[in-house]
Amino acid sequence: MTHFSAPARRRPALMLIALVLVALNLRLAITSAAALLTLLTESGALNSATVVLIPAIPTAVFAVAGVSTARLAGRWGVERTVAVGLAVLSVGLLIRAIPSPWIVVLGTVVATGGLAVVNILLPAVVRAHFGRSIGTVTTVYSTAMSLGAATAAATAVPVAVAVGSPTVGLAAWAVPALIALAVWAVVMPIARPARPAAPAPEAGVRRERAAYPAGTWLLASFFAIQSLLSYVVMGWLPTIATDAGLSPERAGLLLGITMAVGVPATVLVMPLARGAGRMRVGFAVVGSATTAGVLGLLFAPLALPEVWAGLLGLGMCAFPLALALIATIGTDAAESARVSTAVQSIGYTVATLGPLGAGALHQAAQSWTPVLVLLVVGAAAQITVGVVLTGVVWRRRPGGDR
Repeated sequence: MTHFSAPARRRPALMLIALVLVALNLRLAITSAAALLTLLTESGALNSATVVLIPAIPTAVFAVAGVSTARLAGRWGVERTVAVGLAVLSVGLLIRAIPSPWIVVLGTVVATGGLAVVNILLPAVVRAHFGRSIGTVTTVYSTAMSLGAATAAATAVPVAVAVGSPTVGLAAWAVPALIALAVWAVVMPIARPARPAAPAPEAGVRRERAAYPAGTWLLASFFAIQSLLSYVVMGWLPTIATDAGLSPERAGLLLGITMAVGVPATVLVMPLARGAGRMRVGFAVVGSATTAGVLGLLFAPLALPEVWAGLLGLGMCAFPLALALIATIGTDAAESARVSTAVQSIGYTVATLGPLGAGALHQAAQSWTPVLVLLVVGAAAQITVGVVLTGVVWRRRPGGDR
C-alpha cells in the first residue's frame, strides 16, 4: 500500500512552490544532454556507441525504476521517496562532469533513475495534496517541466562554452536539482507515516490483487506512443538539425523552442481534458501538430525550422493530457499512484525502442528520413489510441460528458 503524509493545509502556496521547483528539474538532464551531443562527441566525452545510448537511457531507466517505485513509496512514504529521488538525480548529474564516455553513461543512468522515481510519484502527490485542484496544479507543474526543459535545451551549449567543457556544462544542471531538494525537504511533510497494522486474512480466504481501473492498459498504450515520439524528439532533434546544416547553437535553440512552446500550449490544451468531446479534440490537435512538425523536418528542414520546432512542442502536450488522466482515473490517491506506476512502467518500456531505434536506424541508413517517416506513423497511432481511450475512460464516470 502506498502511504502519504497528511496534507499540510496551512501552507498550500509553499507546497505548490516546492512542487514547481521539482517539476522544473524533470527534463533538465535529458534536454541538456541532447543539446550537447555533438559537442560531447567532438570532445571525446562520447563515442559512436555511447552517443546512441544517451537518448535511449531515460525511457529504459524510467521503465525499470517504475517497477520498484510504488514499493519504495509504500515503505518510505511518497514525499520522502520524492526527496530521495531528487538526491539521486543530483548525484547522477554531478557524475557526468567526468569526461569519459562510460562515466557519462553511468551518470545519465543514475540521474534518470532518480528522475524516474519523482516523475512517477508527482501525479499521486498532486492527488493527495491538491485533490480539489488536480487539473490546475497538473497544468502548473507540466508548464514548469516544459519551462525547465526549454531553458536547459536553449542554454546548455552557451553554459558549456562558458565553463570550458561540455561535461562540466552537463554537471552544472545539478544546481537547480539541489535547490529543489532543499526546498522540498523544508516545505513538504516528508515524515514517514505510521503504518496501520494489516488485518489478518480470514481462514481459507485467499487475498487477491485488486484489478486496475478500466482504461488503464489503453492509457499505458497511449503513454507509450507519446513517450516514444517525445523522447525521439528530445533526444535527437538537435542532431537532426545539425545534420541538416544548422549550427549546434541554433540546433539547441530549436529544442529549446520545442520545450518552451509547451508552456503556453499546456495552459491552452489542459482545459480539453475536461469532458470526452473536448479530450478527443485535444488528442487530435496534439497528434496533428506532431505530424505537421515532422513533415516539415522531412521535406523542408532549413526553410522554417523554428516553426517545425514549435509544432513539435505543441505535439508534446500529449504528455500533460496523459498526466491528467492518470491523476483522475483512480478512486483515490493510492490507486492513482498504482495506476501511474503501471502506466509509466509499461509505457516507458515500449518507448525505449524509440530513441535507441532512431539512433540505430540512422546509423544503418545514414539518413534521418526513415526515422521521420516512422514518427508520422506513430503520430497517427497516437491519435487513434487517444480517441478510443477517451470513450473508455468517460463511460466509467457516472454522468461523464460524452
